[in-house]
Amino acid sequence: MPTIRAAFDRATLAFAAVLIAVTALRIAMLQASGFDLYFDEAQYWAWSRTLDWGYFTKPPLVAWVIAGTTALFGDTEWAVRLGSPLGHALTAAALFALGRLMYGAWPGFWAGVGWLMLPGVFFSSGVIATDAVMLPFWALSLLALWRLMTTRAWFWAVLLGVFIGLGALAKYAMLYFVACTALAAYWALPVREALKSWRGAVAGLIAAAIIAPNVVWNIQNGFATARHTATNARLDLADMFNVDELLEFLGGQAGVLGPVVFIVLAWALWRASRKPTSVEDKVLLAYIVPPLVFVTALSFISRANANWVAVAYPAIIVWVTGVLFTSANGRRLLFGATAVNLAVAVALSAFVVLQPDQAAQIKGVRETRGWQETAQQIAQRAVAQPGEPPFSAVLVDDRAMFFQLTYYWREARSAGAPLPPLRMWLLRAEPGQSAEASDPMRVEEGGRVLVVHMRREYLPFVAGDFTVFRRVEHLTIPLGGAYNRELEISVGEGFAPVERDEEFERRLNSR
Repeated sequence: MPTIRAAFDRATLAFAAVLIAVTALRIAMLQASGFDLYFDEAQYWAWSRTLDWGYFTKPPLVAWVIAGTTALFGDTEWAVRLGSPLGHALTAAALFALGRLMYGAWPGFWAGVGWLMLPGVFFSSGVIATDAVMLPFWALSLLALWRLMTTRAWFWAVLLGVFIGLGALAKYAMLYFVACTALAAYWALPVREALKSWRGAVAGLIAAAIIAPNVVWNIQNGFATARHTATNARLDLADMFNVDELLEFLGGQAGVLGPVVFIVLAWALWRASRKPTSVEDKVLLAYIVPPLVFVTALSFISRANANWVAVAYPAIIVWVTGVLFTSANGRRLLFGATAVNLAVAVALSAFVVLQPDQAAQIKGVRETRGWQETAQQIAQRAVAQPGEPPFSAVLVDDRAMFFQLTYYWREARSAGAPLPPLRMWLLRAEPGQSAEASDPMRVEEGGRVLVVHMRREYLPFVAGDFTVFRRVEHLTIPLGGAYNRELEISVGEGFAPVERDEEFERRLNSR
């Protein structure tokens, strides 16, 4: 009876009510949103049409999730994105459970709600991305590890392996969990004891078995995903030690976590470095410090996107909540931090909706605009005029355009519209991204080609791949405010690509 009462106490019921309300509101906002897909989202949707164990730039789980949501609700934008608010809801539920186990019922409530109110989560809940799919499994792995530590039950060892494996199928950043667990075991005796008697080994074997098909896929495809992940850091020995990149990265963390939470985190880390910490502190710090230190250092010596340290956020929220809940002033600060984050998210959302022209100044907003119109305009030009031979293909020189046309032509193609095959111009001898690998321009389809340029600097190189080439028109797509999408439309005949040799590379690099 006490267990049943605990499961339905006021903190649990309050959290469930907030979770359901916030998630339902986010789904409703997705349905009401007029935003087109980002190119990454359109790319993931294209992948979801053919399920596989891996893709050129990402592991497979994001495509699998989209395949599931669109199978249930159709291929509309909101259905493509549905996995994101659901993923963050699951993350919040796991953090509620973890915070409750570590610090008590109401700290658990504020940890779960704190996650839902993060400005970064507000934004991420409207975009389907690998972080939104991976983070639930990271949070569930933390929960499973803590339960394994406190119960030593094999059930939790099995779940730990399952969650780590599934998280790695979403994003390779999940593998940080292994390094973080090693540090947790070094710092905290209870973690070492929990992983003994083969429990840690079994968890590792289960995770490896789940990841294995993706490893095999990478082997069969020249380690395409692994190579892309490794090159993202772009280490350049000639341009190292960038204070501006470091400051931009730290500013990004303040934006994702909210200004108050960011300041409290900095203070809590400083305090933890000066005094002994509890087992809870040691465990959570083990899942904060490695990714935070590594990516912060990377931002200084090269560059780093704000979300590269996303795996640290679940432990940060639980830890900051636990630290602040120990005093009345801390609790007031925690409530204020949550309120500030909510106010920031609501103000930004209102700005984007109510001031569309001004919001176009934000690059992320601008990138979701005008794609339906762009696709319609190009579709009109892809149909040959009376007396002209039909086009054998539509060729684009930008992968964003490729995947956006793939998505926004889906209904026209389903209705039988006579749209030519869509092809990607191959920049170099070997494919450098997903569209080049899956749908490169083919010689046999190069009789009469409609060419759409987003990258004007590539225009003379594209022209050099045809025996006859003529520019037709300039196309402008308004994006709001003073911003436009500028395209060049050409017609090429006799596709005969020049050799991608050293001379070609020299001309390409000197453009």
